[in-house]
Amino acid sequence: MRIISGQFKSRRLKMVSEHTTRSTKDRVKETLFNMLGPFHFERCLDLFAGSGSLGLEALSRGAKHATFVELKRDAFNILRENVATLKVNDRANMHRGEALETLERMQETFDLIFLDPPYESPLLDESLSLIALHEHLEEDGLIVTLSAKNQRFEIPEAFTVYKQRTVGVTDVTFLKWSD
Repeated sequence: MRIISGQFKSRRLKMVSEHTTRSTKDRVKETLFNMLGPFHFERCLDLFAGSGSLGLEALSRGAKHATFVELKRDAFNILRENVATLKVNDRANMHRGEALETLERMQETFDLIFLDPPYESPLLDESLSLIALHEHLEEDGLIVTLSAKNQRFEIPEAFTVYKQRTVGVTDVTFLKWSD
């Protein structure tokens, strides 16, 4: 796994073992960031961070700050290593804990939120509900969800689908606040 573009282009990231956490493939990540277009996001949240690939890519492309949340100890240790390798400790907050509990306590807002929970789990629905309830998304921000191809999940009325694309076995969906 590598950083695709920006300040850290082509830098390799340490990966979490496949039996522990499903890593976002470079092809999916590249499509996702191409869909984002010109990068203007300053504060991002990588909620089910794993190795931190999505948040670190955002930092590489110019985000000022990234918050990472990861539950599993081995994944969190790899995330910490990747942040240290890229020397972005001052631009990253790392929380080891359960994603939904962290969202409940969190006070920050973000202009870009990555949601890449385990496929077919209810965590996507629940995360979106909490983000809407606590207004963690900035007014002109985007939420990027990664889910299994054709996986159904509940999108709160507060959000609307902005873009969607299927890449292999992954659906990439962009959500924004409803008008």
